[in-house]
Amino acid sequence: MQTTETLSPVLPNETEDSTRLLLAKACDRGLKFATAESCTGGMLASLLTDVQGVAHAFERGFVTYSNEAKNEMLGVPLELIETKSAVSKEVAIAMAEGALERSRANIALSVTGFADKGDEPGLVHFACARAGRRTLHREEHFGPGGRGATRIKCMRTAIDMMTEML
Repeated sequence: MQTTETLSPVLPNETEDSTRLLLAKACDRGLKFATAESCTGGMLASLLTDVQGVAHAFERGFVTYSNEAKNEMLGVPLELIETKSAVSKEVAIAMAEGALERSRANIALSVTGFADKGDEPGLVHFACARAGRRTLHREEHFGPGGRGATRIKCMRTAIDMMTEML
């Protein structure tokens, strides 16, 4: 059984197994993924490229930590960020849809939240987009557990949403 090389020591076994299955199913169907990450800082892209033999299901990742990056790289309107907040359902959806439009992927997952500080530590919004389907959104309240713990919890939600979108 293949394991993730880089994240294996910190990743729960169930998340690792789900990631492997997700990538294998995507490869079998000829589908590709893109990510648009803010609070996870590229960790999801790292996870998706970490499983040998099936990592080619990952097409590209956007790490858009700043509001300007969300705007410039994904086309998220600055007005939307200013009125709704960078950590909101609306911005998560715009990020996922922007990643889908600006890549060659079939499915795009976005994540934006407060990893350890902000209005509510552990508040994270996810969105998953696929052409011809309604964009999914999920809001999680992981609580104040620190930046690392929140990011690890984000991996499970992201993998679950991408699997649902398959």
